[in-house]
Amino acid sequence: MAYAPFVPLRVFSSYTMLDGTIDPAAIAKLAKDRGFPAIAICDRNGLYGSVAFAAACRKEGIQPIVGTFLAISRGSEGESGPAAQGHDSPIDWLAFFAKDEAGWLNLCHLVSAAHLDRPLHLDPHVALERLEGHTDGLICLTGAGEGALARLMAEGQHEAAERYCDRLQALFGNRLYIEVARTGDPVEDASEEALIELAYARDIPLAGSNPANFAE
Repeated sequence: MAYAPFVPLRVFSSYTMLDGTIDPAAIAKLAKDRGFPAIAICDRNGLYGSVAFAAACRKEGIQPIVGTFLAISRGSEGESGPAAQGHDSPIDWLAFFAKDEAGWLNLCHLVSAAHLDRPLHLDPHVALERLEGHTDGLICLTGAGEGALARLMAEGQHEAAERYCDRLQALFGNRLYIEVARTGDPVEDASEEALIELAYARDIPLAGSNPANFAE
């Protein structure tokens, strides 16, 4: 059955443990069957399924989009008070997609850094300031209800959200999109109006997403 024409950008494959169930190659077949012209793989902190996914998309005539949903610690950015490192600094998520070879290389660098350049007792993540110098060729979505912008807005920390947005705009320029989703998460409901107002006030494009965990 063909679906309304849009491009799913936030598909978790089976490589996202406890979140995703779809084999990477099967994502391409689903896109073909449902009339999507393109589709993205966006696993948490990983690019493990990207090669099989891209090969399957080429076979099906679907444009592959390769990304990752990366854990980001805020550090001193987006905080209303002093921030510490590691788990004392909130861990949020940003979605990154490669638009060219430079973006792919930066995706590889950031995913590797999330796993290797952190204390072993902490979950994989990258500090926001570590994105500096590694954003060329990357498109950034703000993570919807799992992103710092939505969480700060939902908590009423509008000034902190504005500062966080300043930093993202400095890092990504016109490759930044404010992401909204409607999955029943209370953070999404509490932040949506403020996120839309922020997008219009700053002339940042809005992206509506539907994080997908299952084929059906």
